[in-house]
Amino acid sequence: MIVNPLDKGWKIFFHKAHALLAMDIGLNLKREFWPLPMYWGAGIESIAQHDNNQPKWHKRDNLTSSGAPLDYRQRKDVDLEQVKSVFQNAKYKSSFIVLMVSAHFQKLYGDSKELEVQQFLDSIDTSCGEIMSNLGLKKEQVTQCYQVLRFCDDLSLALCQNDFENQRDPIQIDPISGSDPISISQLPDGNFELAPWVFEKDKVMFYTEYYTTTTDFYSEDEVLKNDLDLLHPMRKEFILKKKRLSHNHVFLSG
Repeated sequence: MIVNPLDKGWKIFFHKAHALLAMDIGLNLKREFWPLPMYWGAGIESIAQHDNNQPKWHKRDNLTSSGAPLDYRQRKDVDLEQVKSVFQNAKYKSSFIVLMVSAHFQKLYGDSKELEVQQFLDSIDTSCGEIMSNLGLKKEQVTQCYQVLRFCDDLSLALCQNDFENQRDPIQIDPISGSDPISISQLPDGNFELAPWVFEKDKVMFYTEYYTTTTDFYSEDEVLKNDLDLLHPMRKEFILKKKRLSHNHVFLSG
């Protein structure tokens, strides 16, 4: 869950909704960023699938020690069962999706000190080598495709996490290609500017669904779950515009 505080209760974005937003972002990108047209559908599906099988409702697994909804950034241990489940499901859908989710796991958990996690990463790295050989793909092509997934993921998270609150400077996101980071800032009207611009249209609108709670703390997961009106989600819209460049006019005399 992505959890943001309210004056009373919490605003909660589920990771599956965040992944759907990331997929929508991917669908609107300039296609020139994607080097493998044959795997466009699988690539979009990998963006939507990379955060599936999030932790289930069980005892207090989704609560902090004080009983507040647990934000994913507060989790200290790698949920290897969930990670393996995503990997296993991908194998039955597309070997290319396996490459994408594996690259994401390497990014997320590559620094983990847990032996089991490192053993798992080593095993999927070996599997990915075989898959790339079988598909006849080059590592740089796969890396470029993953950069698209990562950008969609990072932008979606920044929007859902409300990273712009009390943030005067633009948020920097790693580039899709090249070395220049992508800068996103929130305008006074609540819309967003992005530079360099990476979308097909000069203005795009995305939305995602979220829920609010009525209280601050819970005794167990089931109580939190029952407090969420899952049939009536709220809708959050994000409008992104191409940043206008100011031009300094120089007048020459002579």
